[in-house]
Amino acid sequence: MMIIRLGRLTPAYFRLLQLQVSGELASEPQDRLVNHLALMLAFMGLGLSYYSVRQMVHASSTPPSH
Repeated sequence: MMIIRLGRLTPAYFRLLQLQVSGELASEPQDRLVNHLALMLAFMGLGLSYYSVRQMVHASSTPPSH
């Protein structure tokens, strides 16, 4: 997997993306397992975020029991 980290969005970075999209610059084949793992982690992150927001809303809607 090729990862290029640039500090800023430069014209060279956009040119690299254009070359990859047009097929002139070959990118490495992606492994299906990596794609499935990334999708699973994304769903887990969204689920955890949703759960956290629900807990905060529930905590703020109930009056304090002092």
